Amino acid sequence: MEVGGVKIRIISWREGITLSEELARRVESSGYKPEVVVAISRGGLVPARIISDVLGVDDVVTIGVKYWGLAHKRAERPVLYHGVEPSAVRGRRALLVDEVADTGHTLQLARAVLELMGAEVKTAVLHLKATSSTTPDYYVERVEEWVWISYPWSRHEDYREFKKRGHDLSQHFGFG
Repeated sequence: MEVGGVKIRIISWREGITLSEELARRVESSGYKPEVVVAISRGGLVPARIISDVLGVDDVVTIGVKYWGLAHKRAERPVLYHGVEPSAVRGRRALLVDEVADTGHTLQLARAVLELMGAEVKTAVLHLKATSSTTPDYYVERVEEWVWISYPWSRHEDYREFKKRGHDLSQHFGFG
């Protein structure tokens, strides 16, 4: 679908769960055994929870990094808005999880913070866009063309942001 010059790919809950489980299997088959899963809030929260279950890792913490503002409008640089307690990651194998790598800058910032705290960090995303300057250690799909990917856990946020730009996507997102 395309709205206001922005291509949108809508991910269903079933597809989001399947992608998250596949990502966990890729980590598992690599032999990497994280001791803690670090979710990049907010997009990485749901995948991180699923991945932690599949991998049998009970320790899940979050790090808050924000880069996107209004739909399809990126801030100048990612901003860390809440961190991780250093003792949660120091000297541990950490799997840093987000839903997508658009530019790679969010992953770079979060990884740098965790490494400064003394963690051994591997990164994982559901979707790697060709526009990313960083290739995560693990990903499920590489996306060559620029498209806004709308995950079911961020559907309401995406809806509000597109509506602010004058686009009502309620029918496409199953609202109303």
